[in-house]
Amino acid sequence: MNARQPRILVLSDMPVEARQIVSLLADDFPQVSCSTDESHFAADFDAQHPEVLLLAFRRIEHAERHALVLYRHSRRARSERHHSIVLCDKDNLRQAFELCRKECFDDYVLYWPLVYDSSRLHMSILLAARMLALGRERAAASEMLAHARVLGSLGEMLDAGLGAGKEHIDALGDSLQAARAAGDALATGLEFASEFASEFELDLDGVPSGLAPAAAADSLAPSTSAAPPAQVEPAPPPPPQPPSAGAAAVSVPPAALLARLRAHVGEASERAIPLTEWVDGLRREVSPQLDAARKLRGLAAQRPACVLVVDDDRFQCKLLERLLADFDCRLQFAHSGAEAFAALARERPELILMDVQLPDADGVAITRQLKANPALAGIPVIMITGHSERNILQASLAAGAVDFVVKPFERERMHAKLAKFLHGRGRG
Repeated sequence: MNARQPRILVLSDMPVEARQIVSLLADDFPQVSCSTDESHFAADFDAQHPEVLLLAFRRIEHAERHALVLYRHSRRARSERHHSIVLCDKDNLRQAFELCRKECFDDYVLYWPLVYDSSRLHMSILLAARMLALGRERAAASEMLAHARVLGSLGEMLDAGLGAGKEHIDALGDSLQAARAAGDALATGLEFASEFASEFELDLDGVPSGLAPAAAADSLAPSTSAAPPAQVEPAPPPPPQPPSAGAAAVSVPPAALLARLRAHVGEASERAIPLTEWVDGLRREVSPQLDAARKLRGLAAQRPACVLVVDDDRFQCKLLERLLADFDCRLQFAHSGAEAFAALARERPELILMDVQLPDADGVAITRQLKANPALAGIPVIMITGHSERNILQASLAAGAVDFVVKPFERERMHAKLAKFLHGRGRG
């Protein structure tokens, strides 16, 4: 693996020692700088954005404290991948090992006094550069797989949408066919009615032609031999009646209405045919892309999603580990805010389970910091809380959390929460 020369920053409260370390490394690592003013540690880190951080403090407790302060105040320290190495003496070897095991630091070197193994620091930096190069490759692969999962979901949505569109078009075709059949039935009925009217000599109003109003008036007229009727006052004309609501509709012959109906049905049918052909053609055209999206999602599913659990209660972490043993994910644990930021600097998880109360920070505040960082803002955060107070839940959601779970954990609920944000990875 071809690892490039890393940028190195030495943090120390001992200026003379710091300059000696810079001088020692300068021949093999040209990009080395130091920061010895505690108030400038975060600003110097942000300015140098180192890939390897050396913490050179006489007391390892000071190195741990300054690392916590750095992760809390430096934006780059929280978001950019880097490798942290703590320098120690022989009396603090065990403590340095424990801190590295807890992932507060990535490595430790027995540095004081130099006669122990001065070249060991060079080797540790070389290994750090190789690990960072490998991490960049893994990060790119992880990002690609994350996009593959989204692309696979988009492909499924497109496939389902095209299928639903085809069903709607088929239903439209069935409705038009039914309307055409109804029009044919109506035409048959009109023909029958026309034949019936012709046979019985009915006019448009259904009155026999021999009993037309004029003929009826002639038959009822008085004979000329009869005495003239008495003079009577003529009756006033009847008031005009408003036209009925259906007058306009009655004025249109039924045959004309049927012709209009058939014309509209025919026009709709002609328009539906190109739409059906377009949907079928689109499905054929995107079929290779949909197949590729499904294959990408299948490949992405072969790699377990990384879930970062940030909780200082180790018993709860063990419980979560058991509850999610049959869920297709890989758990990482951080027991403080500093450990969480260090873990995020090493690997970008697909999901974060964040406890509200941590020993060194507030989980809501950490979530707010994550969402303010463009490199980490896209990671969904589910809050873990032992209480269900409304103000805590509102503060969590306002900080950017997508959901929350309340202790004690329930297996089915935890599976449902994770599956919701990990694209249905659950198997149990």
